[in-house]
Amino acid sequence: MKNLPNNPLLLLVMSVVFLFSACDTNEAPEPDVSVIEEDAEATMAFEDLDNLTLTVLSNSGFSARTTREIPAGDICEGALVNVDEENKMITVDFGDGCTSPSGVTRKGIVMLSYTGNLLFTGAKIITTFDGYEVDGLKVEGTRTISNKGGDLETNTINLEVTVQNGKVTWSDGTSVTFNSDQVRALKLGTQGDYQVTITGTANGTSRGGYEYTSSITDELVYTKSCIESGVSSALSGIVAFQYRGIEASVDYGNDECDNMATINYPGGSKPVTLD
Repeated sequence: MKNLPNNPLLLLVMSVVFLFSACDTNEAPEPDVSVIEEDAEATMAFEDLDNLTLTVLSNSGFSARTTREIPAGDICEGALVNVDEENKMITVDFGDGCTSPSGVTRKGIVMLSYTGNLLFTGAKIITTFDGYEVDGLKVEGTRTISNKGGDLETNTINLEVTVQNGKVTWSDGTSVTFNSDQVRALKLGTQGDYQVTITGTANGTSRGGYEYTSSITDELVYTKSCIESGVSSALSGIVAFQYRGIEASVDYGNDECDNMATINYPGGSKPVTLD
């Protein structure tokens, strides 16, 4: 058997070569991606508002002042909608909580202040909240939808959507705060169906206190049928994030109606399920 070299310098060189060779065979360590997961959950809580808003508007029709129950198939049984046409205000009161057929549980009050029919250019809807929660997440802030015009041939409405002082709070008291600016193309289908494509940017602070920015680099796609099946995440699209010196992204896949996504970071990726 051959003896190992006893030259100290040679042993040092061999040790360094072995160390770098071992590092080359391993993937880069996974960074903290909780910021991205938390933002995705907060976004889902706010996205639920689009379907809620369109359902309420289509059922109320901006008719005379009235209080009535929305059909259970649209929101949830027992939700009371009050339409105050004189003051252009609609309130949706979920009381202590009710669950829709698709499994979404809401409680508290959503208030919609409107200037006119959302289908008309220039119309604006401002949404605020009073003790409102969706699936256990408390939602706060001011969400404004503005109709910027449409295309009659494609039956598409272009909407500018902003969130100011947005806040989503978990049951443990921690929260995500953010502001966002988006452009949405709402394509209306038959029998009340629709598809929304979204571009835009946001900035916020995570539950751990980390500041972040995000930008939609591949438009997000949502459909009414998918949302009403209980899936509030995008069917497809990519959102890029910058935080703590990290550049990463979340990829929602290719038109699958599920809560699955892939978080990509330098040197690796991670599949996630967004609940």
